[in-house]
Amino acid sequence: MSSIADELICYAECVNKSDLLPLISFLVVASLLLFAFYLKSKTPIQRVSSFAGAQLLMIGAIVASFSTMECSRMLTIEMYLAYVFISTGIMLFLPGSYYKILIRHHNAKPISEIVDWVDDFVNTLSEDSNVYYFDSAIPKAFASGKAIFVSIGMLELFDEQELKAVLAHEAWHLRHNNKTPILRQLSLMTFTKFRPEQELELMADRFAEKIVSKGALESARAKLI
Repeated sequence: MSSIADELICYAECVNKSDLLPLISFLVVASLLLFAFYLKSKTPIQRVSSFAGAQLLMIGAIVASFSTMECSRMLTIEMYLAYVFISTGIMLFLPGSYYKILIRHHNAKPISEIVDWVDDFVNTLSEDSNVYYFDSAIPKAFASGKAIFVSIGMLELFDEQELKAVLAHEAWHLRHNNKTPILRQLSLMTFTKFRPEQELELMADRFAEKIVSKGALESARAKLI
């Protein structure tokens, strides 16, 4: 079995001799330019879009490079492909059902048992979504799969407008929950740090401000500090 050094030499030789070298070079350069744009972008949507674009181009460069390989039994490629298949399955399919595990873990109950307007409000923002409450004095909320979870502490501390702002923020995540695992998976596949999480949070905040009000969101955030 060849060593990693031998495989790296093979990579370089195969890519250098390949007709795909111009395409691979273009994809790498375009990816680096998009990543530079991502670092300088001012708005969350520009940063998320440029990050995703850079990662997709880099994945394209990796796939094109792999297609040029002529060495047999290249262990690093086999390990990478196994990693891609396993991690992709986990990242894309687990989030859709993980909320069911959370319901059992937190012994969460439908919020309609104690507050009657929440489900209707959330479903105007994200169809077929469910809201649950769980027993915790710490005010917190989070979204997973098709569900929003709100602690008893938050229900007791927040007024209706503040709670609506939090629910709108989490409903945005439910509407776009397919983006986070895909972006994270692209980041894992290219061995780069997943940074757009903060951008997604800012976009969720802007949505909450539009649906409720900036004041309600700021007031809710102040109570979480």
